[in-house]
Amino acid sequence: MALSISNAQNCQSAFSFGDTGITIDFFDESTANAGDPIVDWDWDFEEGTSNQQNPTFIFSEPGTYEVCLTITTQSGCTSTSCVDIETCVLQVGITLGDCDADGNIPLTINISDPFDAAGDINVSIDGNLVPGSPFRIRDDEPVTINTTVTGDGLEHLVTVNSEDVGTCTASVPFSVPDCSSDCFLSSMSISTQGGATHTVDVGDDFFAPNNLTITVGDIVDFVWVGDGHSTTSDATSGPDSWNSGVIGFGSSYEVSITNPGVHRYYCIPHGGPNGTGMAGVLVANCPAGGQFDLAINFTTSIANAAGYEVLIDGVVVQQNNYTGTGPQSAVITVAGDGQEHTIEVRDINDPSCILSRTYLAPDCGAAPSCSLQATATESGPCNNNEVPVELVVMAINPGASGFNVAVNGVSSGNFNYDPSGTTTITINVPGNGQSQNISVQDIADSNCNTTTSITTTNCAIPCAITNLTAATGSATLHTVEVRDFDFFPQHITITAGDQVQWIWTGAVAHTSTSDATAGPDSWESGLLNNGDTYTSPVLSAGLHPYYCIPHGAPGGVGMAGTITVQADCTNGQVSANVSFSAQGGGFNGYQVLVDGQLAASGAYDPSGQNSIAVLIPGDGLSHDIVVQDVDDPACTASTSITTPDCNAPTCSLS
Repeated sequence: MALSISNAQNCQSAFSFGDTGITIDFFDESTANAGDPIVDWDWDFEEGTSNQQNPTFIFSEPGTYEVCLTITTQSGCTSTSCVDIETCVLQVGITLGDCDADGNIPLTINISDPFDAAGDINVSIDGNLVPGSPFRIRDDEPVTINTTVTGDGLEHLVTVNSEDVGTCTASVPFSVPDCSSDCFLSSMSISTQGGATHTVDVGDDFFAPNNLTITVGDIVDFVWVGDGHSTTSDATSGPDSWNSGVIGFGSSYEVSITNPGVHRYYCIPHGGPNGTGMAGVLVANCPAGGQFDLAINFTTSIANAAGYEVLIDGVVVQQNNYTGTGPQSAVITVAGDGQEHTIEVRDINDPSCILSRTYLAPDCGAAPSCSLQATATESGPCNNNEVPVELVVMAINPGASGFNVAVNGVSSGNFNYDPSGTTTITINVPGNGQSQNISVQDIADSNCNTTTSITTTNCAIPCAITNLTAATGSATLHTVEVRDFDFFPQHITITAGDQVQWIWTGAVAHTSTSDATAGPDSWESGLLNNGDTYTSPVLSAGLHPYYCIPHGAPGGVGMAGTITVQADCTNGQVSANVSFSAQGGGFNGYQVLVDGQLAASGAYDPSGQNSIAVLIPGDGLSHDIVVQDVDDPACTASTSITTPDCNAPTCSLS
């Protein structure tokens, strides 16, 4: 079942849906303020509508449909949520064999895709990805997987998720015989008692929260609010390794950590091990006292009056009465000593009827100690020769007293940790253009510390903007060959701001001479020979004829050619590249004004050399360009540019 949510101020539209076949059940999950009930549900399925709270809709054919729910409360609050749903059904069949010599059950999984929509699928058993995933599936190419599961008498779960359609998933539970039991006791399981459930959102290129502290035995429920991601542990094997495979919006995947420590994970397409890219970390601690409550569950078909006993490593720790035939349960306590223990359930009347499982206890001696990481980023303009710096502190098992921050050995104060594990604060740091050393130390544990550094703005350097230029076009250089008695190509079209370079390839001397005899659009190369080059000026938009003096004449006579310059116009505007040098610029960057109107803004480049594109009216007129510091409006530079005329004719016939 997938969920779509849209936030609003006082009410929130949300809905979930069942299997995405032709017929889909929709379930309202919307919320509103107390005392302001929802009074209207407006569903839009593209092919029809409904005002029911929980409608069922039958689509006409397989396809992709945008489904939207708009709610209205009694006070008039409205909220809308939408999701694209592609009809997709995965049909899963399970076939079980008999116990083999190793106590395993052969398992065959048959998967079909009748709508030919799923593309590639990930298949997992009890949350563990089946080797070979993802599998290619088509309507005429079903997937068959042969594997085994432990014959433990318990229920197991096969989950299939499409990589291509996030809402396309199927889960099928199945139970297996207990291959280890030869008496009336069977199906023994051991699990940590009382774990909490935490939710981590898997968004588009982020995990939230990406730093989570839990207790061993807790459940971490990863919920996909984005599409096309995985949660994959850095660990590639062992009980605390996992891999969801790449799945999509509306999916969920549960992880249970069994050992204390730092458990890093990442998204396969968008991250990597050791915190690269889209990544996160689970910090798992032992419960207080390092003792674990274990739930022992089993089944009996005979309830002897004397009851049963539970043993740890051969020592009886409990005696209990049966609650009748059927499921039974008990809770025992095991120390987190990192050792493997044998846990048994034995009938008292018939000691030969016994169940046994091994349990590897968490090693509480390996619990992660306090550790800190810090990053610093300048976050504001100069003030009294200081700059604000945003300091992000990531903490693993920090102390309860908070942490101290010092800049160049001078304390900036004590701060409390954020319970999420990531704390963001702002401190003032000298703005002298030098490297500032920032240290962070846990107050309760002086050995838990870290340092980072940042080179700050030099507040003493006055703002200066120089070397301002503005030019249209891309400054592309086009080539024309000067051959023996023609130009090649004879006619060329370029964009305003580009130039033409002639290359003499013939054996006879020629010129490139403009028909225009004066002004910025005129040129004269003089007689040049094989191997020589000559570059035109930057020409205005329009037609520019030229010729060779010895072998042609104005007006296209003899050896002659044309250059057509087209204004690079978009909706009557041309793009101009504004370049300048800057030093001492303010934190909030600069803005570019065209004829007194804001046209663009940007952050200063640390190199001091800056460039930015702005749009200017393409009217053939002169326009004033001003670059101005945002924090210091008196820090400016100005120039002007004459733009091409977007309405000027560029073609003439005679």
